[in-house]
Amino acid sequence: MGKAVIVVDMQKDNMFKDAFSIVPNVKRLVEEARRKGIPVVYACDTRHPDDLLFKRVGLPPHAIKNTEGWKVIRELAPEEGDLIVEKRMLSAFFGTSLDSILREKKIGSLIVAGIATDVCLLKTVLDAFELGYEVAVPSDGCAATSKERHEAALKIMSETLKIRILKTEEMIRSL
Repeated sequence: MGKAVIVVDMQKDNMFKDAFSIVPNVKRLVEEARRKGIPVVYACDTRHPDDLLFKRVGLPPHAIKNTEGWKVIRELAPEEGDLIVEKRMLSAFFGTSLDSILREKKIGSLIVAGIATDVCLLKTVLDAFELGYEVAVPSDGCAATSKERHEAALKIMSETLKIRILKTEEMIRSL
C-alpha cells in the first residue's frame, strides 16, 4: 500500500503565531514527498459567511471559499498534481471524497501535518485511524494555539491510538 501526505488547514486566515513556526518543516516534508512521487493532499477549511461553525462556536468568519484568506499560504502553495480537498467540518474525511480517492490510489499509510493539532488535525487523524489507515504525525510539523493543547493532542494520538509521532526529519527518512 502506498503513502500520502495530508496538509491540514495551512491557509492564510487560519495562521496563528505558532503555526508559522512549522512552515519550514511542513515545506520540507511536502517537497520530499513530491520528489519521491508520493501524493500530497491539501485539506482546506472551506467556509461560507453564514457557516454553522461561526454561530455555534463563536469563531469569527474565516477561510470563506474563494477569498484571499481561503488560499493556502504562499510558502506551501499546492503544485500541479497535488490534490485539494475542501472540507466543511473539522475532519478532512467528513463529507468529502478523500477516503475514496485514497483507496482508489491504493494508499494505506498517511502522514498528517498542519493545524491545529488539537482540532482539525486531531479529528482527521481519528477518522483516518477509524477508516483503517496507518497514520503518522510529525510533532514539529503541526501546531496548536498553545503548547499545552498541542502536547495534549499528541499524547491522545500516541498513547490512546498508538499513532506514530516522530520529528519531521524522521518522517522524511521514512518516505
